[in-house]
Amino acid sequence: MRKHKIVLFTIILINCLLGLFWYNNYVFKTEDVKEDIAKTRSILFWNISRPKHLPIDKIFEKAKTYNPEILVFVEAKKIPQEDLIAFKNKYPLYDIQQLQSEMLIAVKGKINETAYKRISTGSNCNLVTATIRGEQVKILINDLFANPALSKKADFEIIQSIIQTEQVNFIVGDFNTPYESAFFELFKSNFESFHAYNNGVSATWPSRLPILEIDHIWISKAWKPLILHKEFNEYSDHGLLIGTYRLRH
Repeated sequence: MRKHKIVLFTIILINCLLGLFWYNNYVFKTEDVKEDIAKTRSILFWNISRPKHLPIDKIFEKAKTYNPEILVFVEAKKIPQEDLIAFKNKYPLYDIQQLQSEMLIAVKGKINETAYKRISTGSNCNLVTATIRGEQVKILINDLFANPALSKKADFEIIQSIIQTEQVNFIVGDFNTPYESAFFELFKSNFESFHAYNNGVSATWPSRLPILEIDHIWISKAWKPLILHKEFNEYSDHGLLIGTYRLRH
């Protein structure tokens, strides 16, 4: 009996320690932005899980609340033209474009150029060059294969080569790779993740019981992340992410 109690106590202790570790590393309480709203900007990223129609009402709701200058969607397969027109009619100052490999982007400004690259089987990216507030920015959109049994080392090395060659400002995507992965070390010298700026749990998938942080927004260190808002809803099994940031002083 004593031996069983020791085993039970040990299991409870381990679970408590694991729970404490998880809470300290994956639950954040970032305060909402208190800075001058005119000095802040926002970017929205969402894996919308191949809907028949763009979840336009939800997108309009978030656009009204956060006024993102960049909106990026993956698994946006064959979005009907009527949905793109509805977005353009609602937000005429935005340029919106369907990209290769089921990606979609809208920017408050002008899309100047897009370049698609197949990274590997099941992994793809689009590099978008846009003009926003009179400045040229480059956004690298990624959607990597989901098989956890295969290494993504080569994929991340290709992404890193694009980042270095093209002077990318934003890296977003469904990487199907948790934040803790050593592969993200490649980004950390010149980019900062919104991981530590969450307001709540950092996991992004699956929506019913989020346990993995596989959707990411990384921004150039010329910018400072302020807060990451996240919402889970019925439209997708991935969280909708909105990162707010400002220029570093």
